[in-house]
Amino acid sequence: MEYISKLEKLVLGWAKNAPHLPAAGQKWLGANVWWIALVGAIISGIAILVSLGAIVTLIGTLGAPSNAYYVTSDYTSLAIMTAIVSFVFLVANGILLALAVKPLQEMQKKGWVLLFLTLLVEALSVVVHAVLSFSVVGFIIGIIFGAVGLAISAYFIAEIHDQFGHRARATVKKA
Repeated sequence: MEYISKLEKLVLGWAKNAPHLPAAGQKWLGANVWWIALVGAIISGIAILVSLGAIVTLIGTLGAPSNAYYVTSDYTSLAIMTAIVSFVFLVANGILLALAVKPLQEMQKKGWVLLFLTLLVEALSVVVHAVLSFSVVGFIIGIIFGAVGLAISAYFIAEIHDQFGHRARATVKKA
């Protein structure tokens, strides 16, 4: 957890000098980020099912004689490995987003931390996918576009940090 706190401070330090959203925009984003995370979790769930179907299809083509002229087993094996790695990252992000919905709705720090963990998992995903491209051009393009997407996500997460960072969990007293 200490390592995540250090990364959090690093990302917030980068975002400190960026132009900020108006206060009303920050407040709206903080109040509505829970349903954005919910939509992301639902889309991730659908993508997980589609990816699972793609992996099964790829495995079905492995060693199929009808594909011998078009698809080599090495290419298919690489595609299966890449699809499985993508599937693992997709499941991790989907679970983190689904777990973040309720705490974000209650404006708890735990929800923001889960969003931040989603950002970190996505950063790892960008690097792994760039390496798995096995080409210099694919690596560079993957890193550039991944970095742009991560920077945008980090900006919006940093903008709502103060709304979640210092809220204590509401306790319910029994009568």
